[in-house]
Amino acid sequence: MIPILDRSENRRNDDAMLTVAREDPDSRFILFNVDQALLNRDSAEPVVFTGQQLKDLDLSNQAAVLLGFYGDIAWFGLDIQGVGASAQGEVDGFERFTNEGDFVSLASIDSVVKQETWALLAQARSLLAWNRGTAHCPICGGSTIARNGGYHRICLNSNCARTHFPRTDPAVIVRVLHADRCLLARQPRFRDGLRSVIAGFVEPGESFEDAVRREVREEAGLEVGPVRYLGSQPWPFPMSIMIAFEACALSDAITIDGNELESAAWYTRNDAREEMAAGTLVLPSLKSIARQMIDGWLANKDSL
Repeated sequence: MIPILDRSENRRNDDAMLTVAREDPDSRFILFNVDQALLNRDSAEPVVFTGQQLKDLDLSNQAAVLLGFYGDIAWFGLDIQGVGASAQGEVDGFERFTNEGDFVSLASIDSVVKQETWALLAQARSLLAWNRGTAHCPICGGSTIARNGGYHRICLNSNCARTHFPRTDPAVIVRVLHADRCLLARQPRFRDGLRSVIAGFVEPGESFEDAVRREVREEAGLEVGPVRYLGSQPWPFPMSIMIAFEACALSDAITIDGNELESAAWYTRNDAREEMAAGTLVLPSLKSIARQMIDGWLANKDSL
């Protein structure tokens, strides 16, 4: 069972406390092999190690990033690459970590994942990816060092000394309706039969609502009326957040862009259910907010 953690932002700058917490035998660690998380074989939950178990495995945890606290127990994320584990692809070197699970790409999970579990996995994967990608200063190219539990990186070049912070890239995702029908579309990269709702990144200077209108117009040639917020979901590929909306199209005349989309069509609930039963319509993975949006529409719910 993964608890809901207190991110404890006000404690991250206490280097002495973090050093003690990393060495505490009761601290908890979830492990990644680059972008793959070590997950239990019978669930989509991470295998959790104690500080003592990592010490017994002779694994350095100095590069671990702080995920938060549950009571007095600190939780960390740790990428085992470069901290004493074997190089990627040398499977034998990972056997000491995989007695209880397997390293799995989060993108490949097709089952429902509990919200608190997905939040923790997304936090760890995104933060570890950012630290790897910011090992050198994007301003001057100098080496950087992690501070604040992995939430800051400071350039070691004294002529620069910039502090860098993790980024989150917002993307809108929209359930477009017309009467009792929902727009489902497919991108060229989708696997056979897969269709989903419209999505795209927010551009500089854009509100979320403006991004919704632009993406729907650009990809499907549709104008929409009022835009209604539905919810959001962290999406760590690599460091995004999906912000979900619903909007009603002012007409049903679809004109696909031929670039982002290869096809798009209106579906009634009966159309969708019949094609799903026949195997000609495949919906996004159960973990995704896109699937929640489509399932909510199929159940005739206003929410997710």
